[in-house]
Amino acid sequence: MVRIGIILMWLGVGLSGWTVPASAGTGADTRTVTAANAAQERRVVEKEHEKPAMPELTTELLQGAIQRYLEHAWSQKVKTITVTVLEPDASMPLPSGVVELHVLPTGSDDGLGRRAFPVAVAVGGKAWKTIQVLADVSAMIDAVVPTRLLKVEELIDGADLKTARIRIHQWNHPFLTDRDEVIGKSAARPLPPETPLRAAFVKPPLVVKKGDRVMIEARRGGLSIQTYGITKSNGQVGQTIMVANLDSGREFRAKVVAPSLVQVEF
Repeated sequence: MVRIGIILMWLGVGLSGWTVPASAGTGADTRTVTAANAAQERRVVEKEHEKPAMPELTTELLQGAIQRYLEHAWSQKVKTITVTVLEPDASMPLPSGVVELHVLPTGSDDGLGRRAFPVAVAVGGKAWKTIQVLADVSAMIDAVVPTRLLKVEELIDGADLKTARIRIHQWNHPFLTDRDEVIGKSAARPLPPETPLRAAFVKPPLVVKKGDRVMIEARRGGLSIQTYGITKSNGQVGQTIMVANLDSGREFRAKVVAPSLVQVEF
């Protein structure tokens, strides 16, 4: 190259307009080819991304539909619901369009554990097919439990109670979840702490006990006579118990209407 330049300069010809072709296989050619290939690959990838994704019916969609169905059906009794779809265990291709899922009632909606749910699938507003979905269902509630040992006939107040989350085996469970159903009542049996309460474990409180001095009110039409007596047994509001007149000693049946007040009809 130096020798050619010297000859051209001796002949009075400049170097401008003269090119020396690069030999085959140089680094410049390699870089040009590599860049072209990369650009082509980018165009292919971009084209692939432009293709619309095929819609699929996934286990997550089925699980969500069943969960919403059960939450609506059990909202008054159950705190949390967990649904795990077992079958189908793979996604299913769908036609294009808006997908709607409707869980169909089976007539036995109180079961937990492994259950089958018929799910109607509609695409674009038209029925597509009904799928049998096998799922495992579990649920938990916030049950009312005592904070301490409650003795028989002991009156229960708010400080004696709290809630504890427990797993249940049927949605239509027997446990109490509302503290107001318990406050003001008495224990029907000894109740250890942390025992989930049932309706049968509590009862209306006794307002009179055996040996209490009570007012006896006798009514007939507009006439009312009052005297004092002694109760012969325990009683709740609305119950009928035996009462003895303090003056005569005569015993008769009277209805408990309030603490220290019984009523007899004559």
